[in-house]
Amino acid sequence: MFGYIRAYKPYMRMYEYEIYKSVYCGICKDMDRRFGFVTRFTLSYDAAFLALMDMSVREKKLAVKNERCIAHPWKKSMCAVCGSDLSYASTVSVLLTYHKLKDDIADKGFKKKLLACCLLPFFRKPYKKACKKYGDLSDKISEAMKLQVSVEKDKSAGIDAACEPTALMMQAVFSELGKNKREKAILARFGYCLGRFIYVTDALDDLKKDIAEGGYNPLIIYMNNYGIDWDGQGKFPKQLRDFCDVTVNMSLGQLADCYVALRLKRFREILDNIVYLGLKYTYDSVKQEKFNKKNKDRKGTTTI
Repeated sequence: MFGYIRAYKPYMRMYEYEIYKSVYCGICKDMDRRFGFVTRFTLSYDAAFLALMDMSVREKKLAVKNERCIAHPWKKSMCAVCGSDLSYASTVSVLLTYHKLKDDIADKGFKKKLLACCLLPFFRKPYKKACKKYGDLSDKISEAMKLQVSVEKDKSAGIDAACEPTALMMQAVFSELGKNKREKAILARFGYCLGRFIYVTDALDDLKKDIAEGGYNPLIIYMNNYGIDWDGQGKFPKQLRDFCDVTVNMSLGQLADCYVALRLKRFREILDNIVYLGLKYTYDSVKQEKFNKKNKDRKGTTTI
């Protein structure tokens, strides 16, 4: 998926982290079981958050046991098992990854194109299988991706227009979790705001690379419009950081309002950590250029 939705581990209690990690490991095995071995290599902690939201909203039970992992075959660790329904998170991961691979082939640099071309054949059959289960969701994601391609081809869209496809995508993903009309509406808005946060954070994360390669980035459009002269070297300009702060904080504030309105109970401590601490910490890490999508902090001092 995107890689920007994760918990802030220093503020997690041991049992919370074990549950969080067990869900991640469970999704990995569920993807292998449902869609094939290769799909599990594209998993991120975004899917763990989606699964926890799913289980909390629908009040599902979580069954765990000690199992060996492909990454750590000699040591058993807690893993969510088949009794826990993780199918939605697994399916959404496959749907989003398939479209991301197609997008990489169309627009990204040589290395990403090559990797996407190698992976895409392994996702065609899983994608068709996922579409059979969530056809309407697949169509909405596909439409959002077409809008994304249109925005990127235009190369003049500002931040609001650029955010819209990702926001609509996440809106569709999270609205599916609702059990009734009220929940669906709240979750749709929650997903929309989360999508805006993801896009702005990703745009800032990619800004230096896009400046160097001459790629499209709405933050470059913003700098051109406001006469910010920056060649991509050194720290981000203060005016740009302030603009991103306002945009991200507005999205996170509205997201938090929706989250409170859901009145969730199950896994509340873990979800609180992600919503109130993890998202902001991820954005701050990107702003300080210390973020690593492989879930490993870069070396250096981080201000909390």
